[in-house]
Amino acid sequence: MRAATAIVALAFAVALIWGAPSASAHARLLGTSPETGSTVKKQPAEVIFKYDQPVGGTDGAVRVYDSEGDEVDDGYIEPPGGRQSWLGVGLQPNLPDGTYTATYRVISADTHIVYGGLVFNLGHASANGGVSVAGLIGKEESGEITKLGFGLVRFLDYLSITLMIGGLVFLAFAWRPGLASVRGAESRWADAESAFASRTSGLLGAAIALGIVVSMLGILLQGASAAGVSLWASLKWSIVEGTLDERFGTVWILRAIDWAALGLLLAVHRSTPRTRPWLVAPLAVGAAYLASTPAFAGHASIESPVAVMFPSDFIHVLASSVWVGGVAFLLLVLPAATRRLEPAERTRLLLATLARFSPIALGAVAAIAVTGLVQAYIDVRVVADLFDTTYGLLVLAKMVLLLILIGFGWVNRERIIPRLRRLAESLAAPGAPGMLARRSLRGELTLMLVVLGITAALVAYAPPIDAASGPFSTNTSLGPAELELSVEPAEVGPNQMHLYLIDAKDGAQFTKTKELTITASLPAEQIGPLKLQVNDAGPGHYVISGAQLSPGGTWELAITDRVSAYKEYSTTISVPIS
Repeated sequence: MRAATAIVALAFAVALIWGAPSASAHARLLGTSPETGSTVKKQPAEVIFKYDQPVGGTDGAVRVYDSEGDEVDDGYIEPPGGRQSWLGVGLQPNLPDGTYTATYRVISADTHIVYGGLVFNLGHASANGGVSVAGLIGKEESGEITKLGFGLVRFLDYLSITLMIGGLVFLAFAWRPGLASVRGAESRWADAESAFASRTSGLLGAAIALGIVVSMLGILLQGASAAGVSLWASLKWSIVEGTLDERFGTVWILRAIDWAALGLLLAVHRSTPRTRPWLVAPLAVGAAYLASTPAFAGHASIESPVAVMFPSDFIHVLASSVWVGGVAFLLLVLPAATRRLEPAERTRLLLATLARFSPIALGAVAAIAVTGLVQAYIDVRVVADLFDTTYGLLVLAKMVLLLILIGFGWVNRERIIPRLRRLAESLAAPGAPGMLARRSLRGELTLMLVVLGITAALVAYAPPIDAASGPFSTNTSLGPAELELSVEPAEVGPNQMHLYLIDAKDGAQFTKTKELTITASLPAEQIGPLKLQVNDAGPGHYVISGAQLSPGGTWELAITDRVSAYKEYSTTISVPIS
């Protein structure tokens, strides 16, 4: 039976991933107005950044600074002409001639934040220098505390979802039928059921409270990250409103409402001893929405192929919740009931519950494995990226932990349950098998919490396939210059590269370069360094035509700008090639 299940699961996974096209989720900058490094004679009405997909932003999503680092925009951010893939901000009137720097921090369709900027001159460059894009972006960061807080909120978010969904499934398909199959007429069985119900109410109540709190905190932290401010500063209504207008905010505020509704439904159920069948449907719908929110708020709802990614993510979260939540209830709730019973009765109840939960857990593991394989293939594609990227290493860590957890499940299914069955037949106490079951469940739950932490961390990183899809562009500091690099099409084969060097002080084209050298390496395949032919295309502009980058993977471009016989500046940029 298990072999047949594995074969069907593998065949299903292969069918899903066979025709899956490449995916792309992060917003990419296509152009700006004014153009970076340009000098305009007349003050523009606004500064505009143009992307390859609709983007959003809160207060401070686009900012413009003068050469002294003072903000000179009017703070009114909008998509010019209603174009949702453009974002601009107006300028204060009658600005003096000089150098101006604009930055952006916008929210992609996948809810991740991308940032960058441009430098332009109005009339002429400033004589007293300017401010760099990199320096301003660093100043606009929300801070490490906010980042760590967001990671913790994601972890607690997953934890609350698993407790609620797993708890409901455990109650319906393991506890109730298990209790009904072994329950005696003695009053202690009623005491055991009451103790279980009381512990269940406490755990589900904690999950509901936690779910509401982390949903609200998540909205504030997303606003803080997008605006580049602290958590306290994100309490500003304009930032909250901007976050709620975005997909992430909408999904998370609806989840907070869903949590409150689930709490009300469970309170109604708890208030009366008789069964209320009409509660089943709304509870199922509410739980299903909880399982779908990671997909709605993340990559899965916009990453191609959505028809595969969205249901795969939904099933992955649902199956994980059933498994983790069920183990949590076995370890934290079931003992409250067994302690009210005689030793032999404990064995019967423990066996009845474990035996019913074991096939549920087995089905959940199969679903997790299949959907995990599908998502890993779509998101990674290149085996080397499993070892060369943080995202890939986290995926590998989840795979290893899943294998260990499957080992724990095998112990429960093949060693503990048969021994409990023999003890139940002889009317004996759980004894050593019962202790082994408790230790095994403790180990499982501990590793599952680690997996939830890894999952929360994964959300913060872009999948390698996303980073490797389409043209690549970035900007960084190179000594006294701002370097802007674009690589097109960023795919295996010939690629064209454009490099722009802009004086970080005055925004003019950087013309002090004596020699610009670039080498390309692919460390994963031990290729390179390969020297690339650099052509001068004008002041501060360099072009590399037909750079052969093959095979795919994360290539490293080592760039050296020699400005005199004794001084040079170097940097290395990682470029994903799909």
